[in-house]
Amino acid sequence: MAVFKIIKFKHGQTKTGMRNCIDYTKKMEEENHLVSTINCSSESAYEEFMLIKNMYNKESGRLYIHAEQSFPPEIQDMQLVHEIGRRLIEETDIFNGFQVVIGTHTDRDHIHNHFCINSVNAETGAKWHISKADLEDIKNKSLELCREENIRIWWDKQNDQDQVVQPEDNNEKLHTVKQGEYEKQKQGQSWKYELFLAVKECVKHSFNQDEFITNMEKLGYEVQWDHHKHITFTTPDGKKCRNNKLYPPERFTKEKLLEQFEKNCKRRSERTKKMHQKEMDDFARNARNILTALRSGKSKESNYYPLTHMKKKLEGEALKEKIKQKENSSYDWEQEY
Repeated sequence: MAVFKIIKFKHGQTKTGMRNCIDYTKKMEEENHLVSTINCSSESAYEEFMLIKNMYNKESGRLYIHAEQSFPPEIQDMQLVHEIGRRLIEETDIFNGFQVVIGTHTDRDHIHNHFCINSVNAETGAKWHISKADLEDIKNKSLELCREENIRIWWDKQNDQDQVVQPEDNNEKLHTVKQGEYEKQKQGQSWKYELFLAVKECVKHSFNQDEFITNMEKLGYEVQWDHHKHITFTTPDGKKCRNNKLYPPERFTKEKLLEQFEKNCKRRSERTKKMHQKEMDDFARNARNILTALRSGKSKESNYYPLTHMKKKLEGEALKEKIKQKENSSYDWEQEY
């Protein structure tokens, strides 16, 4: 089961503390790309939180809410954990209108979600208030989402606490997911996670849509990219998954992928220009050294090459540069890879 709790603060909150909470929630974004936001953007969440506070003149008191949703160590599908966390916020009424940053952390033996919530509602201007009944609704929704994913739950009704009760049958798995997925997750072989990694790597090394599809096919994946809104991926063993099921989904839209391809082309072009400029600088430096040697009129007995050898070297460098310039006029980008 997933355990949801709101982290309490012993002392008052500050704007710096709110920024730190947002940054902490997002701390693994570069590593696993599992950060989502509701009613704000990841890049400017702090500024957008403050904008709402200024708009309703509520910049004091409780500034933010820090919550955590933890899963047992047996659950290793971090995309599934992130999806449950995002749905928990989207499908629970108490969060309606609030700005929320969601980050999935994988730095412990159990995967867990962190939430940083603005204390001021962006739609109504009302301050955050949660009752015991509201907290119970959140926990029940969390359990409902776990049930939908076939994560089995044993609930201690007698003590009414967030804890797991061992089933009487010791041979039965305490926590399971969809059939066939549990063992793969234990081995780090979730097919959805493998798809995520494949897409991520192919996007990184592709420069247009066709090349991306070709690279995915080399890894055994089929890609259906047509007039429909979503891209459909088919794994080597026939499982299908749309791009909006990869997380964060906004990173894998058609528009974002095409935008990334353009960035890749621009980055490669800039890298090639830098390499070419370095070669030109090296050539100019070598040419100056050669000319200095030529003008010095050193003889064979000196430490310099003979005059005829120096002339040939200079002519050879110039010829190589001419050929290089000619080739670069129709540069074959594929040679880089």
